[in-house]
Amino acid sequence: MITDIDDTKLPLLEHLIELRKRLVRSAAVVLIAFLPCFYFAPAIFNFLALPLYDAYGLAPVEEDEEPGEEGWFERTLNDISLLFTEDGPSDEETPDGNVVTEGTTIDRSVESEFPPRFIFTSPQEAFLTYVKVGFFVSLCVSLPFLAYQLWAFVGPGLYRKEKTVVLPFMLVFPLLFALGAAMVYYAFFPVALQFFLGFQQGEALGKLPIVMEVRVSEYFSLLLKLLFAFGISFQLPLVMTLLARTGMVTAQGLKEKRKYAIVAVFVLAAVITPPDPFSQLGLALPMILLYEISIWCARITERKKAQAAGEAGDAETEQPDIEPEDTDDLSDFEETDFNPTR
Repeated sequence: MITDIDDTKLPLLEHLIELRKRLVRSAAVVLIAFLPCFYFAPAIFNFLALPLYDAYGLAPVEEDEEPGEEGWFERTLNDISLLFTEDGPSDEETPDGNVVTEGTTIDRSVESEFPPRFIFTSPQEAFLTYVKVGFFVSLCVSLPFLAYQLWAFVGPGLYRKEKTVVLPFMLVFPLLFALGAAMVYYAFFPVALQFFLGFQQGEALGKLPIVMEVRVSEYFSLLLKLLFAFGISFQLPLVMTLLARTGMVTAQGLKEKRKYAIVAVFVLAAVITPPDPFSQLGLALPMILLYEISIWCARITERKKAQAAGEAGDAETEQPDIEPEDTDDLSDFEETDFNPTR
């Protein structure tokens, strides 16, 4: 008799009502979280724009330090304090009268024809971008509650052994996603922006200036796409470990299919990243490393399964022998035509 599963049987309509209740609660929490997130959307967007702010060379530096000595992460922490203040970084006069922001590494003055800035080309673009920013952050804030609602709906239908497998994976999923998103924000995206800004061209004889003018919606869409791409790709070891526990893949099979997996990784990176080889390599190389980690995780899972199977076999062989009952004592049997007494 199965005792490790909820034996409550509900009709299909009851399951649909339960699902609707979970969805309504999730939507209500996301909506409630959206209101404060939308209020702080400009500051949140400024935080997301710090990689471009630094790529322009606008991050302020200390007077007693040479530019470049302070790391990007340290400068980012210093820049966060500027997001909630109306005063920008200190400016200084140049000999020709132009105002140049302290610490600039690109020769683009603030009062020039093409200053470092964001632009929007439709009246509602900035507003809709703030709405998207608020909704994205509200989803991130509500993720623990959403995961609980999913578990509350699915959990009662799982066996105890299945719960011990699924629950740890649900806890590890947001951690790996956050690790992938942090890699984009702190490591990959700043380098990519520095690379793209290198294609700017100053005005000279016979040359027209080439200046990067970034739209707010395109910048946020690009960053959001990269955050999701890296966050999902970092789930590869988790998925492969789960498939190895179910027996659908093996470590040897993953090793044999390595060359096909590398080709598939580059194709996938070309589809989900912007159309440039730098972004494709930036996603493909970590995914190849994650594939190798998946092989290692699958091998550990197989060893644990083999060890558990061996212990179960030893337990069956060590069961005590049951003494046979004495068949000579037939006094308790009633004499009939089919069992006459001796």
